[in-house]
Amino acid sequence: MRRFSPALCLSLAALVALVSCGSSTSVAPSTTASIATTSTVSATPPTTAVTPTTALSADFYQPPSNLSTLKPGDLIRSTLFSTTNDFTAFTVLYASRSVSNAPVVVSGMVWVPNTPTAGNPLISYAHGTTGIADECAPSKSNGAGETGVIANILVPKGYIFAATDYEGLGTPGVHPYVVGISEAHSMLDIIRAARQLTESSGKSVVWGHSQGGGAALMAAEVAPKYAPDAQVIGAVGGAPVVELDKLSSVFSTTDSFGFMFMVAAGFRAAYPDLDLSKLMTQKGLDMVALAESTCTDVITTVRGTDVKTYLSAASLNAEPLLSHLEANTPGNAATNVPIFVYHGEADELIPAATSLQYFQRACATGGYNIERKTYPGASHVSVLFSASEDIQRWIADRFNAIAPTPTPCG
Repeated sequence: MRRFSPALCLSLAALVALVSCGSSTSVAPSTTASIATTSTVSATPPTTAVTPTTALSADFYQPPSNLSTLKPGDLIRSTLFSTTNDFTAFTVLYASRSVSNAPVVVSGMVWVPNTPTAGNPLISYAHGTTGIADECAPSKSNGAGETGVIANILVPKGYIFAATDYEGLGTPGVHPYVVGISEAHSMLDIIRAARQLTESSGKSVVWGHSQGGGAALMAAEVAPKYAPDAQVIGAVGGAPVVELDKLSSVFSTTDSFGFMFMVAAGFRAAYPDLDLSKLMTQKGLDMVALAESTCTDVITTVRGTDVKTYLSAASLNAEPLLSHLEANTPGNAATNVPIFVYHGEADELIPAATSLQYFQRACATGGYNIERKTYPGASHVSVLFSASEDIQRWIADRFNAIAPTPTPCG
């Protein structure tokens, strides 16, 4: 078996221009992963290759009438959306679990390299903020933007690339925006679904940027118990949304405070006990409704206005929201999954200090293997270029079984 090459052939100029709120490596292990697809509900992996449909039907994102028989990661349906000389790409609908462990359906995309690779290495990617409304799901645009750019770099090198839309983004229900447990489940269950689609097995790495960075870090903690069969051997969290209780105050003192309405909408979707009327004025509740029905319109709508007119409480960090924020912040539960965190020192959206606080708390918790690296002058987006060599090398090392070198706890 040849080793994974950390050779750098990334063209990140296009990626940096496209990411709003994610690089590459060469691969190789030769179990042939044949593609098996189905356009109907299936609770078990298909046993024979089926010709996929070529266009989404109007009800593709609708769940089957009975979810009780579906296990997390079961592939429900799939449809082809792109073929090239390098890969075949599918939109998928699969089963997952909400924060309350209720069965839900989640959509996403899976790119399969046309040239089989030994070991069937897989990357599960979690995208940065696109919004909350169903129309904002990356699969609705066949991966145009961040997710598609990264897939087009990685898949020709031999990776199976799976990219979740997240719970409620594309499918019925409100997207639990930055609710880490939900997002982690979505990331891990699409690995299972992709393995059914390709009739393959093998190890995987989870990677995400911004919103997705926090999701990947939570997936690293959840994976050993929730999805040991996903064989997650590494997690990469870029400019991650962590320290959620602290980000509330950060957002409320910057021009980006519109994000807090998305956070409020997401947590209310995950935790029905959350009464936002105790934290927000009617004007604030109207902005939550706007966040739920659009992509990122709420951020520009409130920019330049007085944040105090939207809040009836001194801070959003009140119970029960505070406890929910803390429960969805990674760094509190030990994991044997190695982690790499990258962050731009000039990040204008998510201060680099937040990933340092995450690292310090993980050190205090114990049971982590984390490498954290910051990049001078790099912004929330440009850090993808600055960190690209390190990301590729780190991922390649995981599939080559090279021991990681953690950052010492201070």
